[in-house]
Amino acid sequence: MHSGNEACLREWHAILPKGRILPETGVARYRENCLSLVRRILAVLQPENEAEIVMIVQIASRHRVPLYTISTGHNWGYGTSLPVMDGCAILDLSRMTAIRDFDAELGLVTLEPGVTQQQLFDFMKEHRLDFYVPTTGAGPTTSIVGNALERGFGMTPEEDHFRAVTSVRAVLASGEIYQSCFTEMGAPQAGVWKWGIGPYLDGLFAQGNIGIVTSLQIALAPKAEHTEIYMFTLKDEAGLEQMLEACRGLMADMRGTLGNMKILNRQQLASTIGDAQIGAGLIREFAWMGFGVFRCKKGMVPSIRKEIRRALAAHTSQLTFVNERRNALLNRLSRWIPGKTGAVVKRQLGCIGFLMDLVNGVPRADGLGLVYQHVKMSTIPPVDPVQDGVGVLWYAPVLPMKPALIIRMIGMVQNVLAKYGFTQAISFIVSNEKCAIGVVPLIYKRPEGAETAHQCYRELWERGNALGCPPYRINVGAMPELTGQPGSVYWDSVGKIKAALDPNHILSPGRYAPAAEA
Repeated sequence: MHSGNEACLREWHAILPKGRILPETGVARYRENCLSLVRRILAVLQPENEAEIVMIVQIASRHRVPLYTISTGHNWGYGTSLPVMDGCAILDLSRMTAIRDFDAELGLVTLEPGVTQQQLFDFMKEHRLDFYVPTTGAGPTTSIVGNALERGFGMTPEEDHFRAVTSVRAVLASGEIYQSCFTEMGAPQAGVWKWGIGPYLDGLFAQGNIGIVTSLQIALAPKAEHTEIYMFTLKDEAGLEQMLEACRGLMADMRGTLGNMKILNRQQLASTIGDAQIGAGLIREFAWMGFGVFRCKKGMVPSIRKEIRRALAAHTSQLTFVNERRNALLNRLSRWIPGKTGAVVKRQLGCIGFLMDLVNGVPRADGLGLVYQHVKMSTIPPVDPVQDGVGVLWYAPVLPMKPALIIRMIGMVQNVLAKYGFTQAISFIVSNEKCAIGVVPLIYKRPEGAETAHQCYRELWERGNALGCPPYRINVGAMPELTGQPGSVYWDSVGKIKAALDPNHILSPGRYAPAAEA
């Protein structure tokens, strides 16, 4: 071990209690990842508060020992807990689980990085607070702060999770505490205007490595009086372009009323909940299925349904509406249906219940079942794909909402997946009439299929870029290539900002920023 590392570890041991520093020999679970990558990890540090982080950073800076920060380490398919580069000590913030403040009048919650979807949901339930939790398909044990900083999204408002961030608090490489402009001015509630005044610096902490975020203030949306899902299918693949045009028009006409819309092919639905169990009167024979959500006053429901039918009915094979009241009624009736028919109905209602939970901000892990193609779940629903041996990489391209372009992208993805022998499970989230995000899993047998999976990912990335659809986020194995593009003014500028704020490059080196030159 390098003498600087030894001295650094001695000083860390002096400030952290026994058991909250794991040595290199005890960090096996942090090395495990869905990407089958290998990294040398110096140690794992588990601080419980910001003051400990400041001391850890100051020591690391003196000895020039790099730290790699994780929230809960459940970034499945993008790296889990794994650093971009060798030789880092992992800074595990999962013990920082305080919900520091909640303004029930404005719906502003301040969270530490270890707060999970489930913890925030339980907090809301305990205190009878009617706000949506920003859940994702990653499951109840994942960090809300971590997902927001990765610019994640979901089916609850605010759907864009970093857009909902109103202020940031972070430890810089110098040990100084960064606060958002208005918070530093003594007006934290003015953070409802997230841009502050002057240059917007909070954005540097999203998909960045210039500081260690110790808390975020996030705006939550209040629960609506009525929530309803509309579901539709397309039997013939040839009608996809017209259906997408109709979806784009609907999202434009109903902007502000409709939430995100998810469109997925039969292979992805079958891998997630089973295409034989859709329910709601939808038949099994389809090429694509979609669902979206609207939230409104009860009196607005008939007119909104009318507009959705007007836009989609002529361009889909089936269109139906489901809500909690209808689902509860059917659940009561299903108790009187005997035998196999009753069992099928119950499974179908369970699937509709899963979708209702998804749009209502109820944490569920069922969606993780998609990636269990080569291994069995140790629990149902699954809890930890890494420990279960799942191998998966996610390809998530930005899709300008131009139907002809999306059709070309789908064709490209299908061809590349077929070339490498992967299941053609494809979906995308339509955020608005301008933008959608693709969600494509590369599910492989770990570790022997890893090389093929990474080759497939690289080809998808390159060919998607050529079509004008780069990924919105990327896994840790691909970051050096992303940020090391020669002649890039953009990444050169990122590097200069990093060098100014972290001259010793001790904070998450290589993460969405060029690595320091040796």
